[in-house]
Parts: sequence; structure tokens; C-alpha cells
Amino acid sequence: MLRVLMGGVALAAVWGSSGCVNLNKEVPVKTAYSLDVLRQGSDPVAQTKSVLEIRKFRVAPPFEGRGLVYRMGEQRYESDYYHEWFISPNAMVTQQVQNWLTAASLFEHVLASGSTAEETHLLEGTVTALYGDFRDPAALKAVLGIQIVLLDAGSLDSGILFQRDYRREIALAVPTPDVLVKGWNDTLREILTAAEEDLAKVLPRPSTGQPWAGRKGSASDQAPAKAGE
Repeated sequence: MLRVLMGGVALAAVWGSSGCVNLNKEVPVKTAYSLDVLRQGSDPVAQTKSVLEIRKFRVAPPFEGRGLVYRMGEQRYESDYYHEWFISPNAMVTQQVQNWLTAASLFEHVLASGSTAEETHLLEGTVTALYGDFRDPAALKAVLGIQIVLLDAGSLDSGILFQRDYRREIALAVPTPDVLVKGWNDTLREILTAAEEDLAKVLPRPSTGQPWAGRKGSASDQAPAKAGE
């Protein structure tokens, strides 16, 4: 069973020889997790006179629930009732993206959806994959996929300036929720680093009007260590 694999405690009735329920059975405790990535580096990019509004990210239906999701077969996924996200995945990922882009200084201001400020750009996103791949015990992986779309808010039809699908997989040393969440943090950090550099290429520098080159030595160019080691 999945919860045996993940080190959880299965909620089952234990019957004694008399046929009565064992009321001394320990009640399993639920554990909540959250993604939390920090943009590193002391080289903020040149600001543009622009205001970005980030719309709340969508999450593909198989992964939008609170329980951590494990892929156990080609067509079989399981959700862990006892290990879950502290907040909904769409709100959690949206907040992490907003924090990252605020620190990156690509835009003069980065606002949450619903702000009354006049935005120049809109950012939309969809989490396309968010699961632990446990199909092969010898090749455990944390998998994260995100599609990001940048729109020109000043265009009558909100023209698309940039669109890309990102997907990262990081090997896991052991199949536990703690190690899996650490792996997801590593994949999210790689995706946001790559997305920052890609967005920078389509945003003009205020002094020249030309796109800037972005930061060098991104995490996406480096081979990640196995999570949990």
C-alpha cells in the first residue's frame, strides 16, 4: 500500500480475537507542507517602467487537491490523505512566483491579481505536473511542470509576448514526503530561474530599449544533486 511505502500509518480497524474494535489504536496525524523557494544572488536586473499583475495560477485537475500525489503506475495515481499541502497548490505556486519576480526586479512593481493599479503586463500560469514518480523504486523522482504566459496588458487583445512550458525532474534518494517536497522545491527553483532569464529577453531595458541578457550561471545549467542525500 502507498502509505506503507511513504511511511504513513494506514487508518484501519484492528479486530481482536473477541471481534471487538481495538480502541487503543493510535490515531494517525496529518502533516502539512508548503513550497518555499528563495531567489539567490546579489545581481538584481535593470528595472523597466512596467507593472506586472500575476493572475492566480491554475493547476491541472489531477494535482489540484491538497493531498500529495504519487504516480504508482502508467495510469495509476494516488493522493496521500495524511500528507498534504498547507494551502491549495494554485495559491501556493502563485505566491512563490510573485515573491521570485518581485526579488528579480524585472518589473518596477509586481502585483497580485485584483489590484487596482494600472498594469502593463499580465502573467498567467498553469501547473501541468506536480507528483512524485514512484513507478520504479530504483528511479524515484519529483516531477514539476509549469506553463507560463506573459501578456501585453496594453494590447486590445492582450497579445501574448511570451509562452513556454517548463518541466523538471529531480531524483530522490528515498520515497518519503519530506524528501519529495524538498525535490519539488529544487525543481521550482530551477524553473523560476529559467523563466526569469527567458522573461528578461522579451523585456526592454529602460536605457536602450533592447532586451537584456539576464543572469548567468543559472541553476538550470547545473546538474542537481539527488534530493535527500
